[in-house]
Amino acid sequence: MSGLPFAALVLCLCITAGESQQFTIFVEHSQINVTVGGNALLSVLPSGNVNSGNWICNGRTVGQWIGQAVSVDPAYTSRAEIFIFNGSLLLKSVSALDSGEYRVTMVPVSGPQTSAIVTLHVIEPVTGVTVVANDSTPLENLDTIALSCDASGPVQTRTWFKDNQPIRENRRIFTSPDKAKLTIISVNRNDAGAYKCIACNPASSGSGETYVQVYSKTDGNCTPGSGAIVGIVLGLFGMGLIGGVSGWLIARKTGGIKDLPQSQYGAITNSGRKTTSDITTLIASGSYENFPRNEQGAGNNAQDGNSTYTMTSLVNRRGWLPGTSHIRRTTIVEDAAFKTSLTFYI
Repeated sequence: MSGLPFAALVLCLCITAGESQQFTIFVEHSQINVTVGGNALLSVLPSGNVNSGNWICNGRTVGQWIGQAVSVDPAYTSRAEIFIFNGSLLLKSVSALDSGEYRVTMVPVSGPQTSAIVTLHVIEPVTGVTVVANDSTPLENLDTIALSCDASGPVQTRTWFKDNQPIRENRRIFTSPDKAKLTIISVNRNDAGAYKCIACNPASSGSGETYVQVYSKTDGNCTPGSGAIVGIVLGLFGMGLIGGVSGWLIARKTGGIKDLPQSQYGAITNSGRKTTSDITTLIASGSYENFPRNEQGAGNNAQDGNSTYTMTSLVNRRGWLPGTSHIRRTTIVEDAAFKTSLTFYI
C-alpha cells in the first residue's frame, strides 16, 4: 500500500511544476541585417499555445492576430505577412525606413503575456569595389606603391589578399587604420602579383583586384626595349654596309680595285647601240681579244671582226637586257684611235 501514495505524490509534483513554468518566446536572431530591397524574416517561437499577438515597430502596429484572424497595417499591405502558427513576421522589399526595433507580444492560452525584441538593420549593399595603384611601373628597390580599395555603400571591414593568400603586414608592407590603403615600401620582384581587396558590411560584400608588375632598372623605359635594340643594330649594320660599299666604289674609281673583263661570252658591239646603264666605273687599260656575236641590228664595220686591241681605259656600264632575264654589261673602250664597246651577258 505504500507504493500508491508515492505515485500520487510524484504526479502532484509534476502538475505543480508544469503549472509554474513561465511562458516564453524564443528568438532565432535578435539582430537581422538585410540589404535594401531584400526580405527580412523575424523568426520567433512561443513556448506554448497562443491566443493572440501583435508586432509593433517604433510605436506603430505592423500587424496583429487573434486566433486565426490576421490584420496588417495599410502601410505594410502586400509587404508584411504574419505566420500565426508561431507568430513570426516576414517583411518584403525592405528599405532603410524599415530599420528599427520590432517588438512582438503574445498572449498564451494560460498565463500572462510576454514580449521579445528583434532589431532589423536595412543596409545599402557594397558595390563597385575597385583596387587602384598609384604607380603602374614601379622600379625594384626604388619605388613605393600604394593600393587604394574604394567602394560604394557603407563598408565596415576590408581584407587584403595577394595571389589569394591573406597579406601579412610588417614594417615594409602595411595598411591604413581603416584598411582602405595598402602600402608597399621599396618594392621588389617578390611583390609582383594579383592584389585583391574584399569590402564588407553586415549585409553584403564585394571585391576588387589589380595586378602589380615590378620592373628592374633594365626594364621598361630605363633601357631600350628589344625592338629598339634590334632597330639600333640594324641601323648600325646598314651604316656599316653603306660605308663599305661607298669605300669599295671609291677604291674602284680611283683605280685601287681593277676589274678583269674575262668572259667566254664576250661579244663586240657597235659603240652606237643604246643601252640602259646604272653603274659606271673606270678600270685599267689592257689587251682584250674580241669574239664576234651576231645580233639583230648589229653593224658590219671592220670593228666587228676578230681582233686584239690595246686600250687606255675602259668604262663599264651595267643594265638589264630588254626582253630577257639576263644582265647586259657593256664596256666602252676609249682609245686615241677608236672607240667601241664590249657587251657581256651574265
